[in-house]
Amino acid sequence: MTEIASSDAPLVIFDLDGTLVDTAPDLAAALNHCLGEAGHEADMLAVVRPHAGLGARAMLDAAWRRRGLTLPEAEMTRALDRFLAHYEAHIADASLPFPDVVAAMDGLAAAGFRLAVCTNKRQALSELLLETLGLASRFAAICGADVVTQRKPHPAHVEETIARAGGSPRRALMVGDSAADIDAAHAAGIASLLVDFGYAPDAEARAKASGEIADYRDLTPDLAHRLIAAGPRG
Repeated sequence: MTEIASSDAPLVIFDLDGTLVDTAPDLAAALNHCLGEAGHEADMLAVVRPHAGLGARAMLDAAWRRRGLTLPEAEMTRALDRFLAHYEAHIADASLPFPDVVAAMDGLAAAGFRLAVCTNKRQALSELLLETLGLASRFAAICGADVVTQRKPHPAHVEETIARAGGSPRRALMVGDSAADIDAAHAAGIASLLVDFGYAPDAEARAKASGEIADYRDLTPDLAHRLIAAGPRG
């Protein structure tokens, strides 16, 4: 994405996997493809779901550990290639935006907010997913893990996203489902909102988030303005 001229418009930044889009079904399918190639039985979606926002390497490592095994680095490299190739080819077979998030984004945009994505997913896959779902044009910036030197939970990832979206830390809110999202926002000095229906809304994330929602119908411009004005928690 090209950098957009600076603006005083408020900015809402979304994490991608487990926050904006429920990608777990297609990520689980890619993992099960790798497990099948290695002669293992498939994992149930409910087992894979808590790991779905952690990246392919972490998902593969967790799957092998569930079987009391570890993947040597050379085998991990091959499994990663197999995982990513399958995932790219099936990136939105079953992935969908979370309920009511599109309406929430419509409301924010109508109220003058800019929108952005800050994700630990690779840039090309992030853009492909959002384009396939017809969402990419909504965002002033999409900032994947491989276009920054430090990814979430490092604050530089959030700071770079704000810069690319033409926003200001004084007028920004991070929406995420994990401690990595909330920690990155807190370290960057911006407010955060935890979605408790995502993949990893643990106690650490709940304790540090500026706010929490159980439904995207609650993400109103008024709530976003109030959280931004209050700033990070603690």
